[in-house]
Amino acid sequence: MRISLVGPFPPLRGGVAQHTARLADALEDLGHEVTVVSWRSQYPRLLYKGTRIDTSGEDDARVRFRLRWWSPLTWSRVGRDMRSADFVVVQWITAFHALPLRRVLGAARRPAVAVVHNVIPHEPLPFSRWLTRRVLRRVDAAIVHAAAVADDLATVVDIPRVEVLPHPPNLDLGPLPLPRSEPPGVLFIGFVRHYKGVDVAIEAIARLRERGRPVGLTVAGEFWDPVDRFARQIEVLGVGDLVTLQPGYADDDQVVDLLRRHHLVATPYRTATQSGIVPLAFAAGRPVVSTTAGGLAERISEGVNGTLAPPEDADAYADAIERALDDLEALARGAAASHTSWADVAAAVVALGEER
Repeated sequence: MRISLVGPFPPLRGGVAQHTARLADALEDLGHEVTVVSWRSQYPRLLYKGTRIDTSGEDDARVRFRLRWWSPLTWSRVGRDMRSADFVVVQWITAFHALPLRRVLGAARRPAVAVVHNVIPHEPLPFSRWLTRRVLRRVDAAIVHAAAVADDLATVVDIPRVEVLPHPPNLDLGPLPLPRSEPPGVLFIGFVRHYKGVDVAIEAIARLRERGRPVGLTVAGEFWDPVDRFARQIEVLGVGDLVTLQPGYADDDQVVDLLRRHHLVATPYRTATQSGIVPLAFAAGRPVVSTTAGGLAERISEGVNGTLAPPEDADAYADAIERALDDLEALARGAAASHTSWADVAAAVVALGEER
């Protein structure tokens, strides 16, 4: 089949860009012809605080960086170019892209499957539910990676077919040996945004020190909030020897190295839908210390592949870190066994695209 896939794509950064690349690869592995259309300009600077990426060099022949958030002409052209496809797959991330994607789908006039990552934006956006409904009622089916997202979706729009499949890891890697370093280390990796609760994790590290159990924490990623804010918190709590801030985007090799050097992965989120970090941690054989926000508890089972705590509770999060360290080797084995497959996601996308 000829499939047109719309979404961010490397060198654009973030888990959804990696998701698009892995999904394209998996669809091709099933024998389908895939064309990817991505963003030349994805967000205005006011909304996107990460480093700007140059998409002018198109090294991947499948990808066309054509869409500009501010250019209706590009939206229509992209949609018309998709009319030869058997169906279209759209990555739905935020209602900010409602107008471009609605125009793309309208101009394409093809059956459509949406991969829905977030139904409600993490940061408030006016009319987000209305905008989401205006776009997603144009699709014929949807893939989500957590039942919690499917529940959110049902409150906004009635899509005839919705399938829930776990998020596979965005990198190919196998279980890594646990490090022997002391103190044990916890890794937070990804965009550092308020809803991800890094401040709560830092507070938990301070609580663990008070209990006489020092644990290290590395925070690696692009900071959307001022780094100085976290540096001040670290100084006030007196955990400068335990907490390391590593600002800047971590490439694939750096991610693997960070996973290799830490015992646990932290997802202390205040709110969440699902996380691409969790399957990546599992692939590396790293237990996840998480909150129960959103769909996170669907993938993380207490005492099996990680530990859980309620959101915004530093004491409870410190308890969860202690429980994980007390049963580290068993949890690491459980994490490594919690694998999922991109082939399953691609097969589901194709099956939904064919059901029309």
